[in-house]
Amino acid sequence: MSCDAQRGNLRGLPNVLNSMRTLGVVTLAVLLMAACGTLEGTGGSGGVDPSPTAPSGVVVTMANDRGTVTAHVGDTIQIALGDKFTWQVDPPDGVVLARPTVQNYMLVRGTQAIWLAKSAGTSTIHATGGAVCSGNQPCPMYAVLFSATVTVLP
Repeated sequence: MSCDAQRGNLRGLPNVLNSMRTLGVVTLAVLLMAACGTLEGTGGSGGVDPSPTAPSGVVVTMANDRGTVTAHVGDTIQIALGDKFTWQVDPPDGVVLARPTVQNYMLVRGTQAIWLAKSAGTSTIHATGGAVCSGNQPCPMYAVLFSATVTVLP
Protein backbone atom coordinates (compact mmCIF):
# COMPACT_ATOMS: atom_id res chain seq x y z
CA MET A 1 0.00 0.00 0.00
CA SER A 2 1.14 3.44 -0.73
CA CYS A 3 1.24 6.36 1.69
CA ASP A 4 -1.53 8.06 -0.28
CA ALA A 5 -3.88 5.13 0.31
CA GLN A 6 -3.21 5.22 4.05
CA ARG A 7 -3.78 8.98 4.17
CA GLY A 8 -7.08 8.47 2.35
CA ASN A 9 -8.30 6.25 5.18
CA LEU A 10 -7.41 8.93 7.74
CA ARG A 11 -9.15 11.78 5.96
CA GLY A 12 -12.49 11.01 7.71
CA LEU A 13 -10.84 10.67 11.15
CA PRO A 14 -11.34 14.35 12.22
CA ASN A 15 -15.05 14.01 11.37
CA VAL A 16 -15.32 10.83 13.46
CA LEU A 17 -13.49 12.48 16.39
CA ASN A 18 -15.76 15.53 16.21
CA SER A 19 -18.83 13.28 16.15
CA MET A 20 -17.56 11.34 19.17
CA ARG A 21 -16.79 14.56 21.02
CA THR A 22 -20.27 15.90 20.22
CA LEU A 23 -21.82 12.62 21.38
CA GLY A 24 -19.85 12.83 24.66
CA VAL A 25 -20.98 16.41 25.30
CA VAL A 26 -24.61 15.53 24.55
CA THR A 27 -24.43 12.47 26.84
CA LEU A 28 -22.96 14.56 29.65
CA ALA A 29 -25.65 17.22 29.20
CA VAL A 30 -28.42 14.57 29.31
CA LEU A 31 -26.96 13.03 32.47
CA LEU A 32 -26.76 16.43 34.18
CA MET A 33 -30.33 17.28 33.23
CA ALA A 34 -31.52 13.90 34.48
CA ALA A 35 -29.74 14.44 37.81
CA CYS A 36 -31.27 17.90 38.14
CA GLY A 37 -34.67 16.55 37.16
CA THR A 38 -34.74 14.25 40.18
CA LEU A 39 -34.82 17.32 42.43
CA GLU A 40 -37.74 18.84 40.56
CA GLY A 41 -40.28 16.67 42.39
CA THR A 42 -39.23 17.93 45.83
CA GLY A 43 -40.55 21.44 45.32
CA GLY A 44 -43.92 22.73 44.28
CA SER A 45 -47.33 22.26 45.77
CA GLY A 46 -47.32 18.55 46.59
CA GLY A 47 -43.66 17.91 47.39
CA VAL A 48 -41.34 18.46 50.28
CA ASP A 49 -39.83 21.89 50.77
CA PRO A 50 -36.19 21.68 49.59
CA SER A 51 -35.14 24.07 52.36
CA PRO A 52 -37.15 23.08 55.43
CA THR A 53 -36.89 25.25 58.50
CA ALA A 54 -35.33 23.71 61.54
CA PRO A 55 -37.59 23.14 64.50
CA SER A 56 -37.41 26.01 66.91
CA GLY A 57 -37.17 25.86 70.64
CA VAL A 58 -39.49 27.26 73.26
CA VAL A 59 -38.01 27.93 76.69
CA VAL A 60 -40.32 27.70 79.69
CA THR A 61 -38.97 29.56 82.74
CA MET A 62 -40.24 30.75 86.11
CA ALA A 63 -41.52 33.86 84.32
CA ASN A 64 -44.10 31.59 82.62
CA ASP A 65 -45.54 30.36 85.95
CA ARG A 66 -49.36 30.25 85.72
CA GLY A 67 -49.10 31.49 82.12
CA THR A 68 -49.36 30.12 78.59
CA VAL A 69 -46.65 29.59 75.99
CA THR A 70 -47.16 28.76 72.32
CA ALA A 71 -45.21 26.25 70.27
CA HIS A 72 -45.59 24.45 66.95
CA VAL A 73 -45.55 20.73 66.23
CA GLY A 74 -41.92 19.62 66.04
CA ASP A 75 -40.60 22.33 68.37
CA THR A 76 -38.55 21.47 71.43
CA ILE A 77 -39.83 22.62 74.80
CA GLN A 78 -37.00 23.37 77.22
CA ILE A 79 -38.12 23.49 80.83
CA ALA A 80 -35.54 25.72 82.52
CA LEU A 81 -36.79 26.65 85.98
CA GLY A 82 -33.34 27.44 87.31
CA ASP A 83 -31.33 25.94 90.17
CA LYS A 84 -32.65 28.02 93.05
CA PHE A 85 -34.86 25.04 94.01
CA THR A 86 -34.60 21.28 93.54
CA TRP A 87 -37.28 20.69 90.92
CA GLN A 88 -39.35 17.58 90.32
CA VAL A 89 -41.14 17.86 86.95
CA ASP A 90 -44.18 15.68 86.29
CA PRO A 91 -43.84 13.60 83.10
CA PRO A 92 -45.38 14.95 79.87
CA ASP A 93 -48.81 13.75 78.74
CA GLY A 94 -47.26 11.78 75.85
CA VAL A 95 -49.84 13.03 73.35
CA VAL A 96 -49.26 16.76 72.90
CA LEU A 97 -45.88 16.87 74.69
CA ALA A 98 -43.55 13.89 74.81
CA ARG A 99 -40.05 12.95 75.85
CA PRO A 100 -37.67 12.54 72.91
CA THR A 101 -37.20 8.92 71.87
CA VAL A 102 -33.43 9.34 72.16
CA GLN A 103 -31.83 11.81 74.54
CA ASN A 104 -28.13 11.72 73.72
CA TYR A 105 -27.29 14.99 75.43
CA MET A 106 -26.87 16.29 78.95
CA LEU A 107 -29.08 19.01 80.33
CA VAL A 108 -27.57 22.40 81.05
CA ARG A 109 -27.53 23.51 84.67
CA GLY A 110 -30.91 24.99 85.54
CA THR A 111 -32.73 22.96 82.87
CA GLN A 112 -34.97 20.20 84.17
CA ALA A 113 -36.21 18.64 80.91
CA ILE A 114 -36.43 18.98 77.15
CA TRP A 115 -39.61 17.69 75.54
CA LEU A 116 -41.01 17.61 72.03
CA ALA A 117 -44.23 19.19 70.79
CA LYS A 118 -45.65 16.03 69.27
CA SER A 119 -49.14 17.04 68.15
CA ALA A 120 -51.47 20.03 68.13
CA GLY A 121 -53.36 20.65 71.34
CA THR A 122 -52.92 21.91 74.89
CA SER A 123 -50.90 20.42 77.72
CA THR A 124 -49.83 21.61 81.14
CA ILE A 125 -46.38 21.41 82.69
CA HIS A 126 -46.40 20.79 86.44
CA ALA A 127 -43.34 20.95 88.67
CA THR A 128 -42.65 21.05 92.40
CA GLY A 129 -39.60 22.79 93.81
CA GLY A 130 -38.05 22.20 97.20
CA ALA A 131 -35.24 23.66 99.22
CA VAL A 132 -31.67 23.10 98.09
CA CYS A 133 -30.00 21.50 101.11
CA SER A 134 -26.46 20.38 101.57
CA GLY A 135 -24.99 17.69 103.77
CA ASN A 136 -26.18 17.05 107.27
CA GLN A 137 -27.69 20.49 107.89
CA PRO A 138 -31.37 20.86 108.77
CA CYS A 139 -33.46 21.56 105.68
CA PRO A 140 -36.67 23.60 105.63
CA MET A 141 -39.71 21.72 104.38
CA TYR A 142 -41.61 23.74 101.79
CA ALA A 143 -42.82 23.30 98.23
CA VAL A 144 -42.92 25.75 95.36
CA LEU A 145 -45.59 24.83 92.83
CA PHE A 146 -45.11 25.65 89.14
CA SER A 147 -47.51 25.20 86.27
CA ALA A 148 -47.56 26.51 82.72
CA THR A 149 -49.89 25.75 79.84
CA VAL A 150 -48.37 24.92 76.46
CA THR A 151 -50.52 25.44 73.38
CA VAL A 152 -49.11 23.54 70.40
CA LEU A 153 -50.21 24.73 66.97
CA PRO A 154 -49.88 22.70 63.73
